[in-house]
Amino acid sequence: MAPALLAKTARELLGERPLPKILQSRPVVFVIGPPEAGKSTLAERLLRGLDIKRCDAECLRQALNKAARNRRWCEETRESPGLWLDAVDCLHGRYGAIDLLGRLLADRAADGRRTVLCQGPADTSVTLLYPKLAPELGATVLLRFPVGRGRRRYVAERCRARGIDPSRAAPAVTLDPWSYARVDAFIEGLANP
Repeated sequence: MAPALLAKTARELLGERPLPKILQSRPVVFVIGPPEAGKSTLAERLLRGLDIKRCDAECLRQALNKAARNRRWCEETRESPGLWLDAVDCLHGRYGAIDLLGRLLADRAADGRRTVLCQGPADTSVTLLYPKLAPELGATVLLRFPVGRGRRRYVAERCRARGIDPSRAAPAVTLDPWSYARVDAFIEGLANP
């Protein structure tokens, strides 16, 4: 089985439709993309229905230090049905941390436990963990922002939800840089001048 890579918008994965089978079947999912693209929201959906341990950047730093000192991960991190490692970055040159995380991912996958890793804001070094995992165990979702009609549709839907004429929000389609949060803030400004 080959590695899996999907390039989608958050909207394509967060609607009412079921998640693609590849994302449902792989025990480890990497979620990468620009800030505010919906990585955390997608992670929540990927882990829905599981008892989740969420570990942000600071939690991960402390857990890595403890795992290095004790030569093993704490029981909660190893055995939680769902593990969400949020904002994983700054792994360049940290070979010990990469090895520890790689072992954690492989052990959890072997035990049938689900793990989702979200790219941090500093870099894409979370991808350095790919070689530490058998290709058939992992999947990657590259979240991107919509373009063209997708942006216009998003702006129009957000306007209708707020009772605003979408033509008033036309500049939101071409915001640079564009993000869901910036569009929502723009529309909020129209609603509350």
